[in-house]
Amino acid sequence: MLPRVSAPRKGPVVLGVGLVVLLGAVLGLWAARGWIATSMARGELEARGLTCDDRLSVALDATFSSATIGPTRCVHEGGLLEAIELLGDVEVELDGTEPASVVATSARVTLRSQDVRGGSGWASELRQLSLEQRVAGLIKGISEIGAMGLPPIECARLEVVRQNEVIARGQRIAVTPAGEGAQVRAQEIVFPARLGRLALTGVSGTADATRVTLAGRAAAEVGLGILSVSRGGPFELEASGLDSGSPRFSLSGNFR
Repeated sequence: MLPRVSAPRKGPVVLGVGLVVLLGAVLGLWAARGWIATSMARGELEARGLTCDDRLSVALDATFSSATIGPTRCVHEGGLLEAIELLGDVEVELDGTEPASVVATSARVTLRSQDVRGGSGWASELRQLSLEQRVAGLIKGISEIGAMGLPPIECARLEVVRQNEVIARGQRIAVTPAGEGAQVRAQEIVFPARLGRLALTGVSGTADATRVTLAGRAAAEVGLGILSVSRGGPFELEASGLDSGSPRFSLSGNFR
C-alpha cells in the first residue's frame, strides 16, 4: 500500500499573498499621499469659493503632521476679491487631516477693477492722498477673506493689486478665525500714493462678511523731499454693511 501524501497546506501561502497585497496597498497609498492631499485641499478651497490653477500641489511629510503647498493662484467666485496667489512655498501644520496653521512667506491679493460703493467722500485725510477707494477696497477684501472660514494664516509679505497696480503692501499679516469672522493683525500696511504715502502700524481688529474694525497708528506723508508734510497718531477705522448695497466707512483719530 502506498503511503498517503497529504495536500500542501494553503494557509501560509494565502497569508503570504494577503500580506503582499496589503503591503502593496499601503505602499500605493503612501506613494499617492500627495495626490490625495492635493485633491482634498482643492475640494476644501472650492467649498470656500476658491478655484486654484493646475499648479496646486500639496506635499505631506513622512509623519503626516505637516505639509508644503507650492505656488498657485486661486480665483475667487464673486465679490471684490478676484484672486489669492501664493508666490512661494506655504508651510501647513496639520491636526489630523485638518490644517491647524498656515504660514506663507509671500502672497498677492488681487481685487477686481471696480469701485467700492460708499468708498468715496468718507475721509478727508485719505482724500488728500487719493486713497479713499484704495483703503475701502482693502477693507472690503479683508471682509471677504475673514468670512471664508479659513484656518489661522500668517503671511510675512503681502501685496494687494488692483488694475495691475500695487495699491498696498503689508508686513506680518495674521488672520485667525473667530466666530463667524476673523481677528486681523498686521505689523504694517503701506498705501503708496502719487505724492506721498500712508502707513498703518500695529494694526489689529476684526472682520466678517458685514463689518470690519481696525485700530492702530497711522502716519501720512504728503509732498516731496523738503516740501513734504507728515502727520500721524492713533486711528480707528470702521466699516459696516459690507454685504449690502450701501456700505458705510468711517475714520477717526488724533493726527498731528
